[in-house]
Amino acid sequence: MIRDNEVLNAELGRLKQKIGIASEVDVCWLPGTVKYKNGRQLLEEVAGDKILIYVENIGDAKHLLAHGLLEWVLNQHSKKYRLLINKLIEVFEEIQYEKKEKTVEALSELSRK
Repeated sequence: MIRDNEVLNAELGRLKQKIGIASEVDVCWLPGTVKYKNGRQLLEEVAGDKILIYVENIGDAKHLLAHGLLEWVLNQHSKKYRLLINKLIEVFEEIQYEKKEKTVEALSELSRK
C-alpha cells in the first residue's frame, strides 16, 4: 500500500504540473473506507485542499484522483460565491432572530397585562 500511495502522489504531482495550479492540494488514499453522502456511497471526495480516495484498486484510484483534482479546480471558481451567500444567510438569520425576539418579548408583555 505504501508503494501505491507513492504512485498516487506521483500522479498528483504530474497532474499539478500539467495544469500549473493546485500546489496546495494533497491526496489521501483510504482503501476500503466506506462513506456515504445523500444516500450514495462515495468513491472519492474533495475536503478542503485534500482529495480523499476510498477505492481499493490503484487504477481506479488514479482515475478518481484526476476527477477529484478537476472538482477542486472548479470549486475554486465558486468558493467566493459560496462565502458571499453564506455571509448573506448569516446576516439574514441575525435579523430574523432579532425580529423574533422582539415579537416574543412583545407577546410576553401582553400576557402580564
